[in-house]
Amino acid sequence: MKQKKYWHRQYVKQLEEKLHFGKSYVFVDKIITYVLLFVCIILIPFVVWKISVKTQNNLIFAKQINELSKKEEILKIIFFDVSQGDSALVCLPNKKNFLIDTGPKEGLLIQESDPGKIVSEIDAGKEIIVPFLQKNNLTIEGIIITHPHSDHFGGTFSILDNGYVPCWFIDNGVETSHPMYYELLQRLKEKKVKYSIAKLEKLDLCPSVDIEILAPVQMYQTENVDRAINNSSIVIKLTYKNFSVLFTGDIEIFAEMDLLEYKEKLKSTVLKVPHHGSFTSSSEPFLDMVSPEVAIISCGKGNPFGHPHTDTIDKLNKRKIKIYRTDQNGSISVITDGKNYFVETEREY
Repeated sequence: MKQKKYWHRQYVKQLEEKLHFGKSYVFVDKIITYVLLFVCIILIPFVVWKISVKTQNNLIFAKQINELSKKEEILKIIFFDVSQGDSALVCLPNKKNFLIDTGPKEGLLIQESDPGKIVSEIDAGKEIIVPFLQKNNLTIEGIIITHPHSDHFGGTFSILDNGYVPCWFIDNGVETSHPMYYELLQRLKEKKVKYSIAKLEKLDLCPSVDIEILAPVQMYQTENVDRAINNSSIVIKLTYKNFSVLFTGDIEIFAEMDLLEYKEKLKSTVLKVPHHGSFTSSSEPFLDMVSPEVAIISCGKGNPFGHPHTDTIDKLNKRKIKIYRTDQNGSISVITDGKNYFVETEREY
C-alpha cells in the first residue's frame, strides 16, 4: 500500500535521475522539479475538463440547431463568404427565397470609395451561390442589388447562366457608367424578369415576415462617385416576430445620418455591417440606434482596402456586439423561429 500511496516520490526520483544523468544536483533544482510536477498534476485534469465542457457545449449547440431547424416556421439567412463583396440568401418560412446582392465576378475591378484596387479572382455566383442552391435543392424568387458595384452584382451572371432566373429584380435606380451592369439589366430584360426600382415600402413576400425598404431616402451627390453610389444603397429591415436583421449595403455616414430619422425603427438583433466594416461607416450614433446583438462583416481576407478597419472593430467591441466575419468564419448562417436564434459558421476562429 505504501508504494501505491507514495508512487509520485518514486516517479520524481526517476525524473530527477533522467534530468541530471546521475550527477549531483542542488536543492533548488529539486524544488523546481517538484513544482513543475505539481503544476502538471493540477493542470492536466483542468485541460481535460475544459475540452470535455467544450465538446459537450458543441453537442448541445448542434442539438439546439437541429431541433430549431426541424420546425416548419423557420427563417434562415446565409451570409456567403464571397471574398471581397456581399451576398446573402434569405430563406423565408413560406419556402420562398431571395438574394440580397450576389458578390463579385472574376476579372472585374472592384470599385471602392476607400483607397485601394483589386480585380476579383472569384465568381461568387459560379463558385459559391449556385453550388449552394444546387446542394440544398433551392430556387430563388427574386434578387435585390443594393447598388451597382461589381462586388455586389457580379455573381448574377452565373446565377442566370445556370438556370436560376428570378421572378423579380430590384435595384436602387442609380445611373452608373459600369458597362457590365447595363449588360446585366439587358440580360434580365431578355429573360422577362420583372424589374423595379426600390421604393420606401414593404415587400409582400411572406405573411409572417415584415420586409421593409428604408433607403435610399435620396440619391446622393458627392465628388467621389463611388461614395455617392455607396450612400444610395438599398437598406432593408427584415423582422420576424422578436427577431430582426438590418441589411445596409455599402451605406456610409451621410446615409446613416439620414437613417437616424427612423429612430427606434432601426433597432435590430443582427446588423449586416455597412461597407465591409469601413471607417467611412458604422458611426457611433448609428450603432447606438441600431443597438445590435450580432454584427456580420462581409470582406475578403487580406483585401487592399484594409476592411474591416480597426476603428469599426473597436466601436463594435466597445458596445459588446458579437462580431462574425466572412474572412475569418467563412459563410455565416443565422437560424431563427422568431423567438430564439443561432449563428452557425463554416469555420471557427
